[in-house]
Amino acid sequence: MDRIMVGVDFSKTSLAAIRLATDVAFRANADLLVVWVQTAEMDYDEAEAKLKELVASAQKKLVNNKAEYLIAKNGKIYTALNNVLKEYRSDLLVIGTHGNSGFDEKFAGANAFKTVTCSHAPVLTVRENFNFDKPLERIIMPIDSTRDTRQKVPWTIEFSKMFPGTQIHVLGIFSYKNKTIRGEVEGYVNSVEKLLDSKHVKYVTDYVESENTTLSTIEYATKVNADLIVIMSEQEKTFSNIFLGPYAQQMLNLSPIPVLTVSVRQVNGESR
Repeated sequence: MDRIMVGVDFSKTSLAAIRLATDVAFRANADLLVVWVQTAEMDYDEAEAKLKELVASAQKKLVNNKAEYLIAKNGKIYTALNNVLKEYRSDLLVIGTHGNSGFDEKFAGANAFKTVTCSHAPVLTVRENFNFDKPLERIIMPIDSTRDTRQKVPWTIEFSKMFPGTQIHVLGIFSYKNKTIRGEVEGYVNSVEKLLDSKHVKYVTDYVESENTTLSTIEYATKVNADLIVIMSEQEKTFSNIFLGPYAQQMLNLSPIPVLTVSVRQVNGESR
């Protein structure tokens, strides 16, 4: 990764987002771009002053890289953020989420989901109450029976490499009581295990049968005290992946744990 971008609105949740983005940028040896989408609710000069403070604070940690800010023109938040992502060729977008209701008010509802699903880069979402004192030790990587489920593996490995000592939990999920489906999931899990072995990545494997993939993943992640969940999300309108549509939105809204959402287009390089 060369550049990490973080969207801020100066709320407590976005301050958590910039703190996490700074840490990831430091570990990835990447530059940091802090973006505020101009709104009528905040004075331009006041916002710019706050941006300068945030960037100055981040720059102290990013000794070998640059921390900069940018003010995007007023408009739809998800459109503005994704335009900046594409223009500046950022590799990751970080935004904050809030409480059980999902995204903070500036990223609420459809805006939040569109930001994630239409993003030109993977999106890392974090809540205000994220425990920065706890090291990132466990990453949950759910594997289902769909064709693209393994596309999240490279990003999962990359994050595990940035945080030494991290263990990946490969979670095979069966959405139906069907031996064929179970066989497909086990086959995908086996191929993932071989790749992780070849990369010398620490991991464990578990399986769960579930009617609600999202809730089962969150329940498992909570049980093992996980620090990150990695899921897939398509940018096109399709139902080929069980984490699409309401499932992805449910995960983003309900997970108390940071979520990294990757799309197939990002993996295949079509977004860059």
